[in-house]
Amino acid sequence: MLGARIGALRRARGLSQAELARLLKISPSAMGMYEQGRREPPVQILVALSRQLQVSTDFLLTGQAVTAEEVRLLSALLGTCVETADRKLDRRPDRPFSRQELAALFAALLAE
Repeated sequence: MLGARIGALRRARGLSQAELARLLKISPSAMGMYEQGRREPPVQILVALSRQLQVSTDFLLTGQAVTAEEVRLLSALLGTCVETADRKLDRRPDRPFSRQELAALFAALLAE
């Protein structure tokens, strides 16, 4: 899903939605809608996003890594997502997913 990839990449770069919106010269509201999947960014914004997030437009749209750097970034994103979710789920008395299930879910989400 495009919105999930944008959000994950933004967080990996240490940017808030407002900061990325400012860099792209769009409203924070539009940025939020792109990440939530409620709106599709136009082509010029996709290109600007790919430059700001340092990935190819192919990677943004498909989740398929084109370069070695994108493969490294995808692995790091997946690891970060799983670690964060795992820590949050450890605090719950009724853990709904195992670490392996989380990894599979996040991999599918980022590659969708």
